[in-house]
Amino acid sequence: MAEPSAAEQVSDLPAFDRVQERPGPTPKPPRRLRPGLIALVLAVMAGGAFLAYGLWPEESDPDSVLQHLVTTADTFAPELGTTRPDEAQALVLDALGWQVAPPDLPALAIVGVGIPTIGSVQPSAGTSPSEVQVPAFRYEGADGARTTVFAYDYILLDRVRTAFDLPDGTYAALSEPTPVDSRVVDGQFVVSWRERAMIFSAVTSSEQVAEQIRQAVSS
Repeated sequence: MAEPSAAEQVSDLPAFDRVQERPGPTPKPPRRLRPGLIALVLAVMAGGAFLAYGLWPEESDPDSVLQHLVTTADTFAPELGTTRPDEAQALVLDALGWQVAPPDLPALAIVGVGIPTIGSVQPSAGTSPSEVQVPAFRYEGADGARTTVFAYDYILLDRVRTAFDLPDGTYAALSEPTPVDSRVVDGQFVVSWRERAMIFSAVTSSEQVAEQIRQAVSS
């Protein structure tokens, strides 16, 4: 069999179709792909599509815990009005048995505490749903702007995961060396941070207050 010409060898290079055409004789009809090569190309394309689908994050079935906290903060009324952190801590201990002190936040003063219901969960089929309650601390700034800080832990998240859960991005952020997550949920600013096994989520309508909290808990 005759050796292929230099022109034929150049035309077989992968980047040949991206080279500007030069004047010359009438080009030959395009070469047809062999059936085996077509099958190989289709297999590669299918494999790429499968890989992309597998890496793309799926939508989470459970509702977001943060969504429930934002909704609860909108109607939250403290059970006890107090400016003393120790009184707020005592109420939480009596109600839930949790040793949780209200966090010290810059330019904000605690004015109340309560144990609101943020949702319900059905432990198993055939059982009645049970309420999910967490501590909530109400703060106010000098301008009267309100901030509600919720406290919960990973034990509670494991219990309610079938009903609602933290976003994957929040879980990832809370596992970092500086465990802080900031996001906007339904127009409210939510700053979440972790102190050992306890997680706090502050909900406020003020971007400035949210930024102050984020900087304070990140230091």
